[in-house]
Amino acid sequence: MEKAVERNLKIGISRNRPGFWLLSSLVVLSLSLCAVSWLTEVFSDAIVSRLQLRNGSLSFAWWQHPTVRAVYRIHVFNYTNVEDFEAGRAAKLHVHEIGPYVYRETVARIKPKIADNLHEISYQEMRSYQWEGGSPDDEQLTVPNVPLFTAIAFARDMSFIAQLSLTAVLSTIRSKPFLKLPVHSYLWGYDDELFRLAKPLISWQQNIPYDNFGILAFKAGVSKDRLTISSGLDDIRNLGNTIYFNGRSNRNIWHDQKCDKVEGSDGSMFPPSLIRDHTYNIKFYAKEMCRSIPLQYYGKSYAKGIPSLRYKLSGDVFTANSSHNSCYCHKRFNDTGGKNLICSPKGIFNTSVCNFGAPILSSLPHFYLADESLLDNIDGLKPKEKLHETYVDIHPRLAVPIGGWSRVQINMEVRKADAVPFLGRLKDGAILPVLWIEVGIDEIPDSVMNILYHSYYTANTIEACLQWGSLLSLFSSVFLFTYMHFKNRYINQPNLLF
Repeated sequence: MEKAVERNLKIGISRNRPGFWLLSSLVVLSLSLCAVSWLTEVFSDAIVSRLQLRNGSLSFAWWQHPTVRAVYRIHVFNYTNVEDFEAGRAAKLHVHEIGPYVYRETVARIKPKIADNLHEISYQEMRSYQWEGGSPDDEQLTVPNVPLFTAIAFARDMSFIAQLSLTAVLSTIRSKPFLKLPVHSYLWGYDDELFRLAKPLISWQQNIPYDNFGILAFKAGVSKDRLTISSGLDDIRNLGNTIYFNGRSNRNIWHDQKCDKVEGSDGSMFPPSLIRDHTYNIKFYAKEMCRSIPLQYYGKSYAKGIPSLRYKLSGDVFTANSSHNSCYCHKRFNDTGGKNLICSPKGIFNTSVCNFGAPILSSLPHFYLADESLLDNIDGLKPKEKLHETYVDIHPRLAVPIGGWSRVQINMEVRKADAVPFLGRLKDGAILPVLWIEVGIDEIPDSVMNILYHSYYTANTIEACLQWGSLLSLFSSVFLFTYMHFKNRYINQPNLLF
């Protein structure tokens, strides 16, 4: 009897061995697929790998000549009571925001050079701006005379004789602290006699890439600066990250290793892996400010019909003091060799070192989130969160911006010189708003929208099918394996039940 049972058991196992091997393989395969689809980012990485900047690829062509063109909405502050203020009939200057003046930006990344290891790409930028609508940019406004403010700021550290010489020059050309100019000229360039006289002297130390002075003249044309970014081929986590500025990983401007470090995206794309961790601050490198700007995850949003991730500037990003971002304060050495920090008011970022020493400061529009005392010196400013905050909506899989507005205000600081009496009743250290700019994406071509749409909805559907399909396959294969095991033991071998 025992020999018969043993013989029947061997026969049953032999007959079912192919089925057991097949089910065992199916269990292992399902388990592996389940682990890969649920516990790794292989599927997402496979999609975003298409964004790697390979020469000849579609992503490289779109990176070099972007089809998505940013819109610039420029708001200029018109000073409406200058004569009354200078005559003493008004205690404070009054400004009235005019605009927006809407321009469309065209960008080309020219002279690209790919490193031998294919991991780095260096290039220059060529930008142009076309007026597209909004207020007509031939309007005449009363605005601060930036070359004059800059010349006097330089003069305050000169000798008394040098200041008198500047006074003689300013008297000859009859400079005034405020000018009446067409908006287009003020933004992109006008013939200023003081600038024309000063440019040869300044050029001994720093190259000025434009012939006529304009607040935004430096942005148009071919940039002399050369940026180097990661192509993402070595590590997708580095895609689009700025590595070098003119061949250097450190600007050597703030005299601090952390603040001088060149890092962050140019704003057109971010490393996709970084947005998966919402505790991580993404960064973009603002070369006009010579610093990286961090963006904090705020929450989920919706842009261009696609769920997105919203990131915002932190409230203290433009604040520098002895206990926070102190490296962005200016340093002045005293007679004993000690170092004194000169910090701007809360919410004001001093960008003089990035603007040929000009007394230019950045802030959020209307001094939003800045020191409230700044609003006491100028009438007409009304900061509002909805209108003046900066945020960006990022595609949750591709990590490219698909919405949002970057908003920044340009201001002038009054820096008086004792022997140059051309700023009248303006107080030394006063901060005058000049204009503010909001840059965003309002239009995306259909060809790009198609990719953005499918990269979210279609990719999510496929990924969900893979995940739940692998889970169903795992449960089914385990169930069949268990069923076959017990069937082989108890059904094919009935004698084992007794």
